[in-house]
Parts: sequence; structure tokens; C-alpha cells
Amino acid sequence: MTARRSRAALLLGLMFAAGLAVGLAGERYALHRTGSVERALDESEGRTTIERFSEQLGVTPEQRARIDPILVETRERMAELYDRHRPEWRVLIDSARSRIEAVLTPEQVEEYRALLEEQEGRRHSERSGDVDSGDQPD
Repeated sequence: MTARRSRAALLLGLMFAAGLAVGLAGERYALHRTGSVERALDESEGRTTIERFSEQLGVTPEQRARIDPILVETRERMAELYDRHRPEWRVLIDSARSRIEAVLTPEQVEEYRALLEEQEGRRHSERSGDVDSGDQPD
């Protein structure tokens, strides 16, 4: 493999890793924003995460009443931060993708875009619950 192809392959791999990191961060944010993280079902026991933690820690109803507003406030503040910085984040991602495409051949650009679309489709399916339970998130 030539040095140019090696660099292109490395850049493509790094971009996928960056896309994965950004995608996971965005998904985590979306879960926090909707409250799904704190209330996500613990599939093994059919209870929410906060319920399981509360039980394991011996949290009293009074403590739970004080913890719930903290979770709500944190979700709201995270949403504000995300909304404020999302445009910058999008510009950065788009710029990186354009710069990577400038290094790739036209055929590679076509395949790269198809791979990105496939990755986005998987994330969308996972958020929609369309993925089989045995599939691992990308």
C-alpha cells in the first residue's frame, strides 16, 4: 500500500472513530434530554436505573424527592449547553468530512459517503428500537 493510501486509510479510520464518538455523545445527550438514562429500563430486572440505584443505596423517599429535581435541572442545563454549541459542533464535523473527502479518490468519496449514511441509518434504527437485541451499537 502506498504512503498516500495508508494516510487516506488512516484518515478514514480516524473519521469513523470521530463519527462514532460524536454519535455516541449525541445519543447520550438525547437520552439525558428525554430522561431516558435515569429512567432507562434495567432489562435484567424490569426496573429503572434510578430505582435500582435507590434500592442498592438505601435511598429514602425524602432523598429521592431531593434527587429527582437535581436530575431534571441537570438535563435542562445539558440541553442548553448542547443547543448553544451544536452549530459549532456541526461546522467542525462538516469541515473534517470535507477535508477528508479532498484526500480521497472520487470512488473512495462515494464509498465514504455511503458508509456514513449506513452508520447514520444504524444510529437512527437503534434510537427507534428497530435493531435486534443481539446487535451491538456502533
